Formats: sequence, structure tokens, C-alpha cells
Amino acid sequence: MSFKKLQENLRAKGWTVEWNMPCCQSCAWAEIEADDLSKVLFNYSQDCEVDFELGEECAMCDGEGWDEDANDDCDNCSGSGTTYDNLDQSEYDTSVAGFVCMTPEQAEGSLFCFDGDDRGVENLKAILPIIEESGCSYDWNETGNSRIYISW
Repeated sequence: MSFKKLQENLRAKGWTVEWNMPCCQSCAWAEIEADDLSKVLFNYSQDCEVDFELGEECAMCDGEGWDEDANDDCDNCSGSGTTYDNLDQSEYDTSVAGFVCMTPEQAEGSLFCFDGDDRGVENLKAILPIIEESGCSYDWNETGNSRIYISW
């Protein structure tokens, strides 16, 4: 699998490379534990979330995703407000509450976040050959104002 090879190769070069960080970009950056944020590459749950039209509003929480009695995410829908009764969620990455996400093996690629300042852009440019050597390809305008799409 090319993503796993990419992850291994970049980690060997001191990069933090993650799949399915919690929720959105803001939440994910808050959870990144890296000594050098200019060498971070990750996607988040909204990037790899499975787009199901099969879901129905959760009857237990009326689609709110919240259990007021327990003051926590609804146990029935894991906080998403949607249930997928006809879906075997065990085939997917459900490590982030409220999201049913593809694993890297199920995805053909993803958008990835990185530090968009000058140093982060230069670091990302420097690893573009490693991305390709890992069996992946990329689509990126080589600026800090857009995310990179990596496919495998």
C-alpha cells in the first residue's frame, strides 16, 4: 500500500504523518504532537468520511448527536446524529466519534494539511520526490494557500 510506504518514508525523515485526525482542520491541529510543525502532513475525518446516502436521522437523539441525560455523544450514533443500520461499520475507520471514515486502503487518495507558512511550504516541496518514490502522486500548486492532494 503506497500510503503506508509514504508514511514510513516520511516518518523516517522526521515528519509527522497521520490519517483521520479528529473532526476538522482546527481540531486536528490542536491534537498534533510534533516537535516541528513545519514537518506535519495529515488529513482529518471530514477528508476521509464515507459519503453515505444510506443514513437516517438517529431516533435516540432526534438527529442531534447528543445525549442530554449523559451529557455526552449519543451512544447510538456516536455523536453524528445519523445511523447506518444497513451498513457494516466494522469495515471502516470509526476511531473518531461521529464519523465513519475510509481507511487508507479503501481510499484512492486524500487532501492533506500542512503548515502553510514559508518554512512549511519549503519542507513540503523538499519531500515531493519522496512522495513519488513511495508510489504516490500529488496535485498541488506549491503554495501555502492550498492543500495537497496525494493519491496512491
